[in-house]
Amino acid sequence: MSSNTHGSGKHGTLRILGLACLASVFALAVTVGAFSDEPAVRPPVEVKVKDDKPVVLEGGGGIDPQQHVQVNGQGNMYVNLRVDNRNLHIGVIQTNFHYDGQVLFPGNPPGRMVSQNQALPPGKNKKPRTGFASIYEIGKLVITQEVEVVPTKAKGGQKRRLDAAVVRYFVENKDTQPHKLGVRIFVNPFVGNNRLNLFAAPTQPNKVLDGVELKGKEVPPYLQLLQKPDLKNPGMVAHMTFNFGRAFDMPDRVVLTGQNGFIDQWNLRAVQAMGASALGFYWDPAEIKAGGKRSMAYAFGDGIALSPEGDGQFQVVLGGSFEPGKLFTVAAYVQDPAPGQALSLELPEGMKRIEGKERQPVPEVDEDGNSMVLWKARVLDTGKFTVRIRSSTGVTQTKIITITRPEKTAG
Repeated sequence: MSSNTHGSGKHGTLRILGLACLASVFALAVTVGAFSDEPAVRPPVEVKVKDDKPVVLEGGGGIDPQQHVQVNGQGNMYVNLRVDNRNLHIGVIQTNFHYDGQVLFPGNPPGRMVSQNQALPPGKNKKPRTGFASIYEIGKLVITQEVEVVPTKAKGGQKRRLDAAVVRYFVENKDTQPHKLGVRIFVNPFVGNNRLNLFAAPTQPNKVLDGVELKGKEVPPYLQLLQKPDLKNPGMVAHMTFNFGRAFDMPDRVVLTGQNGFIDQWNLRAVQAMGASALGFYWDPAEIKAGGKRSMAYAFGDGIALSPEGDGQFQVVLGGSFEPGKLFTVAAYVQDPAPGQALSLELPEGMKRIEGKERQPVPEVDEDGNSMVLWKARVLDTGKFTVRIRSSTGVTQTKIITITRPEKTAG
């Protein structure tokens, strides 16, 4: 896996737990925090902070436990996938490699399959995973393919469905010499039992794509496979997801073509489908240094897949002074941010945001895979306040802050 993923394990978890303990201290009394620019003095107000249970706004209450995707390994890193027993493709989803100038299919010499379709080990926090893994070795270059059932983005307030599979490739060069490796995935679409599936992408608005090659920044975060070539009435729509954040390389190019688009065993040209569409996408050959690694991923299924690595859990810590007229801070610590994750701060009447935009993207992670979003705000008066931090992943954290001023007693 990439360095970003390695960093987030035991140390990142301990850090988040530590932050949770720090946040609970504020339920008794609030002192000046590390981020405040106010003098470290005890305010004459009394402050109590209560944490509401995190709420999942998008997804209507979490993940539907029913598995809607059926995925099978066919040997040599070939994959067959269906959703609710409906076809999404013909035959198998095919993987092949471009190794030091040579085109290879998994299992063929000079490489060898070390293991095939073995059950996935548990993930983070010993959470069970559904899927399988295979390992292909070419000399001292080790390629691990993991195929895992994952939830997709919620639709219309419904629960997230287990209706896609993410396919990851972890490449490790254990040699003392560099090697060049590329990966190509080839699919014969068959969405809605239609051989002529055309395509659409969020980066190409109001277009049905046929005979198109998308390169570099043109590669979309996800691709739609349409049962019918009509954006207003597409019928069944499947999704090929390409963006899984910083931990995985996105494809360098996507070729939307037809069955006669083959040039050779590796190269496809973009031609109109003419009754039989095809899809190929590439991680172009790139040098992997001695001891180096490379990670790639895509997902296929009914919905837009979300990365199990980047679930974007976050912990909110308050600091500073809650004395009216002074500044307090809201710090959201994010562990393994989700791709494109952003956080928004909602303040009630009686509080005013002073620094930090209302909605902020989660910045680059540190060596432990964590990141922080920070706001500064001012209390205008005493009272009871509900402060919410909403994540673009659909989770909301809420702090209920009660600020009172004790009455003076006669001396």
